[in-house]
Amino acid sequence: MPSVLWGIDGDWMTSYMPKNEKFYPTDHCGVLRCKTEAVSPRYLAHILEREGKQMGFSRSYRASIDRIEGITFTVANRKTQDDVITEITDIEVQIKAAESTLNSLNGKISDILNRYLT
Repeated sequence: MPSVLWGIDGDWMTSYMPKNEKFYPTDHCGVLRCKTEAVSPRYLAHILEREGKQMGFSRSYRASIDRIEGITFTVANRKTQDDVITEITDIEVQIKAAESTLNSLNGKISDILNRYLT
């Protein structure tokens, strides 16, 4: 099944793990799995991220299992969830492309500096 992970000890963050992707949780993270098709796990990861930030989860206010169990929220219908995830995925692709461009440009900057400094 797809899973939603969250960190218990450090800065607040969540992550989505697709079905059949191996991962090895430790006692420093929590794992959620949706028991219904009505909730998209990727959508749940984003909602949980937002709710955790609103609750102030951090290194000093840890996201324990008890605190996570106390979170309640409503979700949009599945079509809306899927539409939101499609938009997020498109933006993530744009971010990766921009990061790749930045890495390439940083390499070019280093090459130029090395030519003149050595």
